[in-house]
Amino acid sequence: MTRVPYATRENMDAAGQAIWDDIETSRGGVARNYAALLNNPQASAAMIGLGTYARYNTPMDPRIKALAVLTAAREACGHYVWTVNQPAAKEAGLPDEVIAAIREYRAPNGLDTNDAAIVQFMIELLRQHRISDATFEAVRAMVGDAGVVDILAVTGYYHTLAHALNALDVDLPEGTKSALTY
Repeated sequence: MTRVPYATRENMDAAGQAIWDDIETSRGGVARNYAALLNNPQASAAMIGLGTYARYNTPMDPRIKALAVLTAAREACGHYVWTVNQPAAKEAGLPDEVIAAIREYRAPNGLDTNDAAIVQFMIELLRQHRISDATFEAVRAMVGDAGVVDILAVTGYYHTLAHALNALDVDLPEGTKSALTY
């Protein structure tokens, strides 16, 4: 059970209601993750701005984005982010074997060269807080400088979101079972 109440539109001031309405309009509703974060509408709005870019507006290849999202979620042990992003990862073309390798901390071993480079980039960043020159250059050769920044934006958003939802112990959507074990 979540550690904070799920905010409701009725309990917000006009500024909070405007943020609620923006989320509801742009995302087709206010899911539990946003309802928990909306205990502070202004902070949520800042996160949602980056989230909107990471989720909807980045020109990043969907497969690369899916690798980044899942690796960021896994490295944070973020069961909510991991679970709700499974369908998008599969739609982006990630086979079950790649998803399992990330989930089981086996990746980048067994992944094709490009997928392995993206996952290695993420692992180095999130575990060692630095990226080796070789890994950086391999990813830059694939996506360019702007693409590297996109990967970092996606990583930052989803890793932060995973940690925030873990800290708040946000429940998965009704009827959803976690796809991630610790």
